[in-house]
Amino acid sequence: MGDAFPIGIKINSTDQLEGALTEEDAMEMIGIIDQTSIDLIDISGGTYFPGAPASLDSSSGSGPYFVSFAQRAKQITTIPIMATGGFKTRQQAVDAIASGAVDMVSIGRGMALNPNLANDWLNIEGGDSKFPRFATNPLGGVTAWYSMRLTALAEDNEDAFDLDLESAMSTYYARDEARCDEWRQVFGDV
Repeated sequence: MGDAFPIGIKINSTDQLEGALTEEDAMEMIGIIDQTSIDLIDISGGTYFPGAPASLDSSSGSGPYFVSFAQRAKQITTIPIMATGGFKTRQQAVDAIASGAVDMVSIGRGMALNPNLANDWLNIEGGDSKFPRFATNPLGGVTAWYSMRLTALAEDNEDAFDLDLESAMSTYYARDEARCDEWRQVFGDV
């Protein structure tokens, strides 16, 4: 690609699964990555693998999830560090960068709610996203809702998006099953 093309890598700080990637493993990987020409390391964590706790269920609290890990990672690499996960407000992002814990932040759900969020954050008032509150919180429900919201954005249909949590889950799992059926038709039962 050449030196003019930036290359980033996203790694988990932990998979939050027994026997899987630990924070110690991730730190070792960062030390190895530091010896490469990678231009950015994006720190995240967790997995959608069945049985794994969601990052929001972890002990990381209600704010950004991987900032303290990112801060430790910055001690062993000169490569810029970005953190992904749990940033809900402009102030949280500003604080993480101002503290030196990260060089930049990545926003997922906030941008799914407001695709213009980056521009809104250039305004001193912040323009934070309004996060929905759900009456129930079934396992996988919030992830399904945001996945369907992203689908609506991709289809340029976000203005018509009005799924409740249960409808989003139903649509999400039906779509997933259809994709699995299509995969099985192409590749057979492996």
